Amino acid sequence: MQRDPLISRHDHNDRLFQILSALIVILMFALSLWAYPKLPARVPSHWNAAGEVNGYNTPFVGAFLMPVLTLGIWLLFWLIPRIDPRKANYRLMNKVFWLINFVTVLFLGLLHTGIIFAALGLLRTGLVPAFILGGIGFLFIVLGNYMGKVKFNYFFGIRTPWTLANEEVWYKTHRAAGPAWVIGGLILLFSSFLPKQFTVPLVFAVVLVLALGSMVYSYILYQKVARR
Repeated sequence: MQRDPLISRHDHNDRLFQILSALIVILMFALSLWAYPKLPARVPSHWNAAGEVNGYNTPFVGAFLMPVLTLGIWLLFWLIPRIDPRKANYRLMNKVFWLINFVTVLFLGLLHTGIIFAALGLLRTGLVPAFILGGIGFLFIVLGNYMGKVKFNYFFGIRTPWTLANEEVWYKTHRAAGPAWVIGGLILLFSSFLPKQFTVPLVFAVVLVLALGSMVYSYILYQKVARR
C-alpha cells in the first residue's frame, strides 16, 4: 500500500519530532498511573494572580485530564493534514508543522508534570503560576520564530477574515507577526520573575496587543491589496 505523501517525512527531524511527541504523551500517562494512588483528595487545578490555589480537581481528573487532552491534540495534528482543503501546503511546511506539534505537546507535558509534582509536595505550589507563565513565554518564542513559515491553511496560524480571504495578506501578516510573538514571549518569560501583582496586567496586555495587532494589520493589508 502506498504511503500517504501528506504525512510522510521529508527529513529525519520530522520523524524525530513525531517520535518525541508520542514519547511525551506516553510518559504523561505513565506519570499519572504512578502518581494516581499517591495523590491527595484534592488536586490543585487553578491558581490566582497571587500564586494561591483557588481551584481543585478529584485525583482521577487531576491525574488523567491533561494526558487525555494532550493525546487528543496529538491525534488532531495527524488528522488536520488529511482534511484541510489546502492539504497540499502541509507538504511544504512538514518540518514546521511537526515542530509546532512537538513544542505544544512538550509544554503540556511540563505543565502536567508541574501540577502533579505540586500535588505530591515535590514542587512548591506557589511556583506553579511562574512555571506556567514561563512555559507560555517559551511557546510564544518558538511559534514566533516559525510564524513566517506557516503556509496558508484553515486550521492554525493567524486566521482572521482577511488572512483567509487573501494568501498575500496571510503570508505578510505571519511574517510581520513572527517578531512580535518573539518579543511577547520574552516579555512573558521576564514577567514570570516579577511580583505577582504585575503579571496578570502584563500578560493581558501582551495577549491583547498580539491579537488586536494581527487583526488590524491584516485588515489594513487587505484594504491595500483590494485597492490595486
